Amino acid sequence: CFLCLKGIAQQCRRCAMCRQEISPDYLDRPDLLQAPDPQNEKEAEAFEDGYQWFYEGRNGWWQYDERTSRDLETSYKAGTRNCELLIAGFLYTADFDEMVQSRRNEPHRRRRIKRDLATIPKKGVAGIRYTVNVDCVSDQLSSLTLSDPPADPE
Repeated sequence: CFLCLKGIAQQCRRCAMCRQEISPDYLDRPDLLQAPDPQNEKEAEAFEDGYQWFYEGRNGWWQYDERTSRDLETSYKAGTRNCELLIAGFLYTADFDEMVQSRRNEPHRRRRIKRDLATIPKKGVAGIRYTVNVDCVSDQLSSLTLSDPPADPE
């Protein structure tokens, strides 16, 4: 999975199968076999109450992967104050009192977390960015003029 590859790439920079070097920018723009679809119900799957777990990144929120979200939700509903997580080969602690996560070996590096509706805008899931069809958006924008009234949302 992507998070396992990310952990390997960050720690040893070599593929576990062929031992070739993994390009540092590979994690920024991975070659996906199937692009994630933000409208896909499975990826936006919420817990029974419609909520999901997110962590803060630059300029937005990322949804946690399914396994990590399940671990967070189980601990949160059990009333524990924190939860240990293994993400991309690193141990993290999620603190529900302060709603932050930190690496166990670097506790000063923290990021905010939140439990929110699964339908909120998000950057992607677990580091895999949602993309929009730029050509489609460009075509729509180029066909507009300032004098055009807003389109009727049918």
